[in-house]
Amino acid sequence: MAPFAYTAQHKGKDIRGRLIAGLNLWLNAPPDAVQAVAEVVAGLHAASLMLDDIEDSSDTRRGQPAAHIVYGIPQTMNAGNYACAKVYADVKKLYPFLTAKKPSLEDVLTEELLSLFRGQGLDILWRDTHRCPTEEGYVRMINGKASGLLRLAARLLSACGTTNTDRDYVPLMNLVGIFGQIRDDFMNIYSTEYTNTKGFADDISEGKYSFPMIHGIQASMGDTTLEDILKQRPTTPTLKVKAIDYLTDVTKSYDYTVDVMQKLEDQMRAEIRRLGGNDILETLVDYLHVDPSKIERPRV
Repeated sequence: MAPFAYTAQHKGKDIRGRLIAGLNLWLNAPPDAVQAVAEVVAGLHAASLMLDDIEDSSDTRRGQPAAHIVYGIPQTMNAGNYACAKVYADVKKLYPFLTAKKPSLEDVLTEELLSLFRGQGLDILWRDTHRCPTEEGYVRMINGKASGLLRLAARLLSACGTTNTDRDYVPLMNLVGIFGQIRDDFMNIYSTEYTNTKGFADDISEGKYSFPMIHGIQASMGDTTLEDILKQRPTTPTLKVKAIDYLTDVTKSYDYTVDVMQKLEDQMRAEIRRLGGNDILETLVDYLHVDPSKIERPRV
């Protein structure tokens, strides 16, 4: 399990941990249940990162060599698969805390795992067959892939909650997941901070159809500039800069993505209010807010 421990120790911004803490303001699950949910979600997240990095041919993760670069692909794949199986044992720790009618926690886990793997499969299919999805199709994919662990956290925690368990937290989790992935797509291209930790516009090097890229291709009116660059999977800056300039100046995909993120942020805030308000989650949304005036584009 060395690849798993290696990946887990390189912690990010702990968005999922903060989200679980925010959810528990409403649900008031026992501390041991909250810890167990956090461990299940963190374990699956680390496993998905290891497998995704292999599938995306990513050499780095959070500014460090990816697990498969350090430990090799076979050992990393085995550790990732083991972690996905282990959560079925971990989720059993929650059964003593169930307060509502007893759902099958294994069924909940299986449902969200299948959603995650289906989403990743679509992402790989589009990339490897050079098939640009529609914006709507992409959003459905990331709602399966990016929102899945958030829905899992909400559903498991709700099953152990002592207050407000009759509320539906899934729509909020979907919004957070969709917003988070579109934000990540945007920052991957336009943020110096992301360049410093992940490399310059590595989504373009992977040939990935990210949200700004999908809008740019659809808005390019038959011009194949962006698709031609993606197919080459460039590793040097020249073609990446050309693609980013095209997205910014020709198709206005920068402005469009900023507008979409703002609308999603407004929807998240409205959903938090509908659920009764939550200082932790409001602060988290503030943290995730993207202010275009403060975005420093990478210098290459």
